[in-house]
Amino acid sequence: MVVRSLTTTTRKRVKEIIHRLATGEAVSLDERAQLQKYAIHIPFIASMVSKALRNRSELESNGLIEGSED
Repeated sequence: MVVRSLTTTTRKRVKEIIHRLATGEAVSLDERAQLQKYAIHIPFIASMVSKALRNRSELESNGLIEGSED
């Protein structure tokens, strides 16, 4: 098993993108692709993304943020 790790800068960037995703702020296609790349190889990132998407969905269903126009 290969243990993958992120640099401090990358980890902070990923966390910032995940936070924006969770709160309904704009996340570019490139940023989403980066998250997907890390999520495939790092289970912790995958769980953070899943949690952010659940949080966003909950905020949308409660009317606290507008739904995305995907």
